[in-house]
Amino acid sequence: MRPRSLALALTVLHAGCPPKQVVAPPPVAEAKPVRAQPAPVTPPSGAQAPGVRLPRTFLPTAYDARLEIDPAKDGFTGSVAIAGKLATSAATLYLHGKDLTIVRAIARNGVEELALTVTAHGEDVLALRAPEPLAAGAWTLAFDYKAPLDLVSTTGAFKQTVGDHSYVYTQLEAIYARRVFPCFDEPDNKVPWRLTLDVPAKLTAVANTPIASETALGGDRKRVEFAVTKPLPTYLVAFGVGPFEVVDAGRTRRGTPVRVVTLARRAAEAAYAVQTGARIVDTAEEWFGTPYPYEKLDLLTIPLTVGFGAMENAGLITFTESLMLLDSKASKRKHRNWLTVASHEIAHQWFGNLVTMGFWDDIWLNEGFANWIETKIVDKLEPSWQEPLGELETRDFALAADALVSARKIRQPIATPDDILNAFDGITYDKGASVLNMFEAYVGPTKFQQGVRDYLASRAWGNATSADFASAVSKAAGLDLDAAFASFLDHPGAPEISATLACNAGAFSVELRQQRYVPPGSPPATGGPWSLPVCVAYDRDGRRSETCTLLDRATGTLALDAKTCPRWVMPNAAGRGYFRNAYTTAQLTALRDEAWAQLSSVERRAVYFDVAAGISTGRVSLALALSFVPRLLTGSDRFTVTAALGTPVELDSWVPDAQRAKYEHWLRTTYGPGAAAVGLVPKPSDTIDIEETRHDLVHAVGWVARDPALVAEAVQMAQGWRDLPQGIRKLVLQLAVDADVATFERIIKDVYTERDRTRRNEMFDALAAVRDPGRQARALALVIDRKLDIRETIGILFDTTTETGLAASQAFFRAHQAAIIERLPKEATVGGVGAMGALFTRTCRADKRDEIAAYVTKELSHYPGAKRLVQQFIEAMDQCIAKRSRLEPELRAWLGGIKLPKTK
Repeated sequence: MRPRSLALALTVLHAGCPPKQVVAPPPVAEAKPVRAQPAPVTPPSGAQAPGVRLPRTFLPTAYDARLEIDPAKDGFTGSVAIAGKLATSAATLYLHGKDLTIVRAIARNGVEELALTVTAHGEDVLALRAPEPLAAGAWTLAFDYKAPLDLVSTTGAFKQTVGDHSYVYTQLEAIYARRVFPCFDEPDNKVPWRLTLDVPAKLTAVANTPIASETALGGDRKRVEFAVTKPLPTYLVAFGVGPFEVVDAGRTRRGTPVRVVTLARRAAEAAYAVQTGARIVDTAEEWFGTPYPYEKLDLLTIPLTVGFGAMENAGLITFTESLMLLDSKASKRKHRNWLTVASHEIAHQWFGNLVTMGFWDDIWLNEGFANWIETKIVDKLEPSWQEPLGELETRDFALAADALVSARKIRQPIATPDDILNAFDGITYDKGASVLNMFEAYVGPTKFQQGVRDYLASRAWGNATSADFASAVSKAAGLDLDAAFASFLDHPGAPEISATLACNAGAFSVELRQQRYVPPGSPPATGGPWSLPVCVAYDRDGRRSETCTLLDRATGTLALDAKTCPRWVMPNAAGRGYFRNAYTTAQLTALRDEAWAQLSSVERRAVYFDVAAGISTGRVSLALALSFVPRLLTGSDRFTVTAALGTPVELDSWVPDAQRAKYEHWLRTTYGPGAAAVGLVPKPSDTIDIEETRHDLVHAVGWVARDPALVAEAVQMAQGWRDLPQGIRKLVLQLAVDADVATFERIIKDVYTERDRTRRNEMFDALAAVRDPGRQARALALVIDRKLDIRETIGILFDTTTETGLAASQAFFRAHQAAIIERLPKEATVGGVGAMGALFTRTCRADKRDEIAAYVTKELSHYPGAKRLVQQFIEAMDQCIAKRSRLEPELRAWLGGIKLPKTK
């Protein structure tokens, strides 16, 4: 799954034998409804009650489900027959089920048929009681039931409406299959599924497998039966029903058919997805050395999602429309986003689907790996984009998340359902990918690839653990990496390395020391030592050299092969190590002034990211950090320019009013030439680097520094903003809406009638950023306007860029809290209630700290998955307060040294 935010697999080795065709009993006839009452069930003496996981008393071996789905309605009916085995005699069984009204339930073993009494056990478990104990052996549990479609979020079976058309989709990861079927909703139960959908005759139905048969029913309905699946966990079962357009996207080199399934009348916008879908599969097959594991691949469009941007359902991958559907003016970033996310999800067909983690504590085996491999696939398809250069940003995002004492482990034990919801975060995705990067560099790409292939071959169609993966890589590499992997998987936080040069009587070495990296503001923390590969680049008598070691203790010594004392050391050659470097001022000065020409683009950014982190810890002065900016700007790639903008733009809200003119002058002087060189108007010859740097430079100079010429140009261009290239459209609109009242009035009126979702979201983004208090208040009112979808307007609360604007957003949420929460998903997802805490903890002020912490804890932490999120939001706020307290005096001193040009 790829989260929206932020927003995040692979292939297996042998197709294996097709599963046996499972014939389940026919659906149970209608009867008087028996609702699952939300009362606790006390199991009989000796029976095991469910905790976070269900008892293994009854394990399914196959599902046969038939659902009646009509997108015009707000609910559906279902019948499911679950074949399985009962390990021991039992009178009470447990399955997952949430918000299901059970009409009838029976247990059948071919000899007898017994009615089951169904009651709710907690929030999402069904207790099934037989009138007498069921004997050990094979049984089929059959249910008739009905359930609502999700109209607010995108979980379980959910409904989306676009114009006059309604659609139904599924999102069953992580624990939402139980909202669609009574089932054993845990990933280690992988069995075949047969799915049948009764739908309106004029609509199209798609699912994991090809259609086996289609039969006309009375009343303008039809029955669509799909082929039996390969073994699947419940979270990968999927279907969609609606007035789709189906576009043939050809076949892979091995013959797998690929289709793109779009929204009504949107097929033309799927051209890039059609061009690239099969090529991505081919590239993944080549890397894994094994065929795509399923019969077909459909790429299905969803109009609007909350919490995820795409989902890797076996053979039926879903993508939000903003990822898949690109108009003729779409930016290169949009094309890159599609290719990256599609590569991620298609890779999951092997790494996650063919081989599935045993439980949610190992979800990094799916998501961390998909984040890692997507770069290789995109780089193979579009080498000019230089995707591997972006791996360092992934590592830096992970290290930022890992800087919290409250950070999760990659393999976080699952003690509560909230732990499952929390597992889909930057630690799982970005840290997981970065750790894989580090160990791949350590053992070598060829051996690492072989380890991956061996792992998939040995676990195909089944489940696996982190230990299985580490063992496979260790065997291929000829090294014992189990402890090294475990030190990163089973411990929270990240190392910080101090490297001290020792030059004694002609012997030269680096003394290495590791400790946990935690910036001021957090509570004390322990951690380590980690077992980590460290590769040091250093000056060897005027030339660059490298040497490596495995640092598995708190301290270590690495000998350097040199005749004279090295003038500089950089202890993260190639930037692949997952750790921070704690540099001294002398070391940084040497890297900036002597080593810079001998460092790669990645290494330069790695140094600067450590410099930026050093500002937080107090090791690096602001003036020293900003002295690196001109050095970085000599690079022209999008990664380097964006890095050079990070710290200076971050200072914006902390600049005293009396010194703002100096700050804006420095920004225009430093970044203005670059912004002028790329210009505001895109050119046909633009590369992706030019497109990206244009956006970032113009934002810094036009938005943050308020350059009058750029702002005036944007206001003029905004007159025809809809026809602008997409790469600059949002920024032009943002500048114009903020600067020009007439443009603001036009946009806030037109947002009600704009039909194109991408443009509409650009309008909301521009309105959200407006800095005038009166106009911001009018923009905020859109959040609760019931003529608009709150899933689109909720971002208006968050996208303000000033402290005054943030305070206004917080006040608005408090004033309308009940109305906003009523319409939001309750899970702690992007756009969900639990994530609202970030709106308040962004306030980086000591005088507001206790009041904000108390408010978000009281009002938001009780929602599903929100407790840990709120804890992390508060800790991040504490770190920000500590950083601001230290940095503001330095900022004033630095700005004091800037001379403004004399006015005529």
